Amino acid sequence: MKNWLGRFLSSSLGRKYVMAVSGLSLVLFLVAHLAGNLSLFFSDSAFNAYAHALESNPLLPLAEAGLAGVFLVHIALAFVLIAKNRAARKDKYQSELGSGGRSLASATMTITGPIVLVFLLIHLYDFRISKMFADEGYDLALAVRARLSSPLGATIYIFGLLALGVHLWHAFQSSFQTLGLGHPRARQVIVWIGRLLAVGLFVGFVSIPFWLFMLRG
Repeated sequence: MKNWLGRFLSSSLGRKYVMAVSGLSLVLFLVAHLAGNLSLFFSDSAFNAYAHALESNPLLPLAEAGLAGVFLVHIALAFVLIAKNRAARKDKYQSELGSGGRSLASATMTITGPIVLVFLLIHLYDFRISKMFADEGYDLALAVRARLSSPLGATIYIFGLLALGVHLWHAFQSSFQTLGLGHPRARQVIVWIGRLLAVGLFVGFVSIPFWLFMLRG
């Protein structure tokens, strides 16, 4: 079993499968994360209650460890696939992911991916790491408002999410194709679901800083 798993993960096909599954898992996390973030539209107390419910869940450390593992696996495999493609002097990132035709989204995967990674690190620092060193009366809703209503904070947030949207525009349908679920009859449906998901997540997340700017005005 161990030898089979090792051979599977060391193969190009195995890496592509794990890359696809981890990517789709992260999409599910993004949908759940957006649903929680939108509670800020109701009230600060609703958002803080959502955050408190998460933090008080005894399974949170396990969930965070699993999520971090998925992120790290996805990122590590992305760099491995990029390096393999460059060494083989073939089309870069998208050929390893089994994509079909080229597009702006597929051609810029090696750009949007690292941008999303940098944005993720900034985001974690802003709303997770900095909280560890904050005073006892730390208010997450106020911290989000302060960060996303500032020009710099909003610009970083919107730019990072734009990169994420472009990344998902191609990656979603590519993952299904990699897993062998891109039947010709369903391919176009999957493509459009991926595009709607990419646009929906982008619009949903960036609606928060735009709303905060309108409140300031």
